[in-house]
Amino acid sequence: MLSFRTGGRALRRPTWKLQPQHSALQPPGKLLRPAARFIHVDRLEHEADSGAEASEVDADKYRAGLFIDKVFPLKMAAFDFRPYIWSRNTEAMKKKVADLLPKELPHHFAVCEIEPHKRDGGSIVYFTFSAPGSQDKVKQIAEGLVSAVNTELAARDKRSWYDLEPARSLPVRGVPFSEDIVRMLPSKKIKVEFVGPDLTVEQLYREFREFGLILDIETQPTSNKDTPRWAIVHYSQLRGATRARNCAHGDVVGSTRLLLSYVRETHTNVVIQWFKDHTKFTIPLAAAALIAAIYAIFDPIREFFVENKITHRFDLSQIPILGNMRKAAMRSLLRRDSSSSSEEMSAWTGLFDQKDRLVSILNEPPESFVVVTGPHGSGKTKLVELATQEKKYRIVIDANNLASQHSELEQMTLLARQLGWWPVFNSIIGITNTIDLMVTATTGSKAGISATPESQVRRILECLALVLTKIRHNRLDVLNANEQRKRKARLAQESQQIAGSSNAEAASFGSSSHALSPEDIPVIVLENFMDKDLAFSKIIIEWAASVVEAGLAHCIITTNSISGYHEVQRVESHRAASLISLDDSSPMGAITLLQRQLTPEAPAQVPAPDTLDEKALEAHEQLVAEYQRKLDAVSGDRIAYAASVLGGRLEDLQIFVQKVKAGESIGSAIEDIIQRSITEVRKHAFANDTEVGQCEHTWSPEQFWYLLTELARHESVEYDRMRNSALFAGNDSALLGLAEAQLITMVYDNDRPSRIRPGRPVYYAAFNRIVDDPGFSSTMAIRMHKAFVDLETAKIRKAEEELALLNVFKASVDSYNTLASNFAIITASKDISGSGGSGGDGWWSRNKSKAKDGDIPQLYPEAYIAQAARSGMYSNGLDDTRKASRANEPSSQSWLGWLFGRSTSSQKQAGSNANDEKQSNNAWPMAVPGIPLELQGRVRFLLNVIHSSQLKIDKWDEEIKSRATRLAGL
Repeated sequence: MLSFRTGGRALRRPTWKLQPQHSALQPPGKLLRPAARFIHVDRLEHEADSGAEASEVDADKYRAGLFIDKVFPLKMAAFDFRPYIWSRNTEAMKKKVADLLPKELPHHFAVCEIEPHKRDGGSIVYFTFSAPGSQDKVKQIAEGLVSAVNTELAARDKRSWYDLEPARSLPVRGVPFSEDIVRMLPSKKIKVEFVGPDLTVEQLYREFREFGLILDIETQPTSNKDTPRWAIVHYSQLRGATRARNCAHGDVVGSTRLLLSYVRETHTNVVIQWFKDHTKFTIPLAAAALIAAIYAIFDPIREFFVENKITHRFDLSQIPILGNMRKAAMRSLLRRDSSSSSEEMSAWTGLFDQKDRLVSILNEPPESFVVVTGPHGSGKTKLVELATQEKKYRIVIDANNLASQHSELEQMTLLARQLGWWPVFNSIIGITNTIDLMVTATTGSKAGISATPESQVRRILECLALVLTKIRHNRLDVLNANEQRKRKARLAQESQQIAGSSNAEAASFGSSSHALSPEDIPVIVLENFMDKDLAFSKIIIEWAASVVEAGLAHCIITTNSISGYHEVQRVESHRAASLISLDDSSPMGAITLLQRQLTPEAPAQVPAPDTLDEKALEAHEQLVAEYQRKLDAVSGDRIAYAASVLGGRLEDLQIFVQKVKAGESIGSAIEDIIQRSITEVRKHAFANDTEVGQCEHTWSPEQFWYLLTELARHESVEYDRMRNSALFAGNDSALLGLAEAQLITMVYDNDRPSRIRPGRPVYYAAFNRIVDDPGFSSTMAIRMHKAFVDLETAKIRKAEEELALLNVFKASVDSYNTLASNFAIITASKDISGSGGSGGDGWWSRNKSKAKDGDIPQLYPEAYIAQAARSGMYSNGLDDTRKASRANEPSSQSWLGWLFGRSTSSQKQAGSNANDEKQSNNAWPMAVPGIPLELQGRVRFLLNVIHSSQLKIDKWDEEIKSRATRLAGL
């Protein structure tokens, strides 16, 4: 016997099994389910009732339970709100259950407790009854009472909105576990834990089949040694699992106690599972749907904010009163005078003339870029502000701020902020890249949905282009509406005219003008473009070119380097960009600026001497003396000298002013700036680095030294002369690289370079200092002259190769019969040997100064040919050849002797033959024998090239020797 204690009294549970003929859910004669085992009954303490009949005085009182199903809705999920509707009032729930029970049942049936289980959709009713001491009789009575309650419920056939079947009652065979754990939701699977020996599948089926149809029974594998042992019973309906959970928990089968709990199910959706099984199609579709949703939702929002950024629709500063107050507050905080900027900019000559030119360009329809170039501080930004102050729509992209960001993602974010493109989802880039990587891993091919900062920049610019198109269409609609209104008014005034003219006027009524006023055309300003490395510069330039070509807006580019102009020309090759080149300030403007910055403030006027004591008067005199000292330090001559050295470059003038205000003298400040400039020039121009900052090193040190010497001598040189010089050879890449590195400045005339000047005015003094350095100047001069020698040597080699192809030498020898014989050549050799030792310029010692005594003379083929040709011209025999070689009468110079700078013996005579020798050296050589007439001109040209190049080489060799001697003497 098992006993339980309730309220201090022992409740004993009988261990015998009852075998009723049928269960409460199975009517007699229906054998589909196994019979129920027994109902759990607790015996209460015997109490004699004095008012009861004699037959019932000895009856015991028992307590049992039944579970009424389908009273409340099941809680299907954690967010199922239906059970909360019934859980607001517990008493109402109990009352509803009590109304379902019969009013009168035999055996003193009485309800002692109602326990609603709202999550399981039912309620447990504990009742008491009286029965005689026989255990079989007690079991039959309890089962009969449960059957009577079930019969009453079936007879009422009461159905609810949450369940179409009527409520039913079942006997409670165990000890129910009442809990309200949130995560333990009802499930079709019941986990049965065994406290004792394991039950077989057959035993489990007999135990749980009466609660509903079972789909499967899963037992713990024998290899699994986990404890406690378990089994899972899977019902076909959720109600069957809730019945088993409330009726069989705590039941004892044999010596095994059963503990029941719900198993959390993972519901598999058919559609979702199909998507999971076909990721090759579903992932790209889902990603495309997500991107389409983002486009559909956020793109109109972004266009709205970009349009507000351009039109200043909700900008409070556009209100005149608030705008003036804001400007006044900024001036007071920064302590700036409103006229200081205009006075400073007036120092730059030609600024307002260039402003008028820029305004005239902006008043025309957009056709091409407008590039404003000039050194730092030349007033490019101020010029653009003055020219565009009347424009309604102005878009500014500051490339300096973009280039200051560390990564491309930060540059993209700042660009979106400058254009008002919001919201910006930087995480979208990572999400799309992850999706693309997943697709690549699953399908083996990229989906093409990955996003990069470059693609985001393109989206931002496309959005801006759409907004510009919208603004243009809106302005055209306004203009057309105004035009139609004016035409209607004019037609109303001219209604007295004839019908024909009225009809003609009405026919032209529908025409619309497509020309916007100049102030309605937007202006895109790309500030400081191409000055620093920007990851998206090419994308922005190409986009701006498309906008200008479509006529949506003007585009102004400001840059310090001329390379920006050439980059624009490469992008928009079919149209020439308008170039506005700004220059430094004039000398007078620089002097005015320095005087305004360096002139000290005059001390206050001294009051009457009688009103001041001696100390105050002495202090005032000291102030006056200090003022006079500072004024003398920045006298006009010194300021003029500083302006002449520093020029009108604002950056150098500001550095000079800071040094002077810090206490340095004018001379030391200028000297320090010059020395820094020399260091910069030597570091950037003559270094062997492949790059100078962010500029490619496209020039050689010899090229820049040649240009430097010319600039030190003339301050500015013609661009075409320098470009077509020998070292630059018509290639302007070196000059453009020097301009991009700001070592030189190109002055443009009619949108083409005309002159070359130093990159900064102070560079002129630096160039002169570098040229005056004897060691460095001699070294670079030697390198430059060697470069010239190499160039001329290459010319000679090329000309000799072409002459060899024309067979000049061979044709010259073979054309004479005298040279067909070896005797003529031997005779010519003997004649040359006999005359060479007498001091003549022989063919065997081209470098006679280096020959030593005892050395074997070196023979040159061209001398052989020259002398052989000379001997063949004057005689057909051996004796005549000797006479011709030794004769002193004047003879013409051979073409090979003229080519290599040698004269005949007759041309080396002094006295009366001096003029003849000079005339012979300057004259063209005679016709080259053996060459066809049509090739004589080309041969003469090549011979002249070799002759002139040889003369230059001799000249530069002498210069190299002179420089080397100077270096040796240092």
